[in-house]
Amino acid sequence: MTEPFIPTLKWHIKVLVILLVLCVAALFIGAYVQRSLPLPYQKRNPAPETMPWKFTEEHK
Repeated sequence: MTEPFIPTLKWHIKVLVILLVLCVAALFIGAYVQRSLPLPYQKRNPAPETMPWKFTEEHK
């Protein structure tokens, strides 16, 4: 009978680094794809009337 798999600290660190790299890569790929979309689907800035706290003079 084979022994059960017992992950070591080195294994955990390697897996977490791989997951972190994959998540960061997905973030950059998603941002690139979003910029490449046609006009109706691109990210838009909201109108200043909808968020007055964001567009006040003291925050600029």
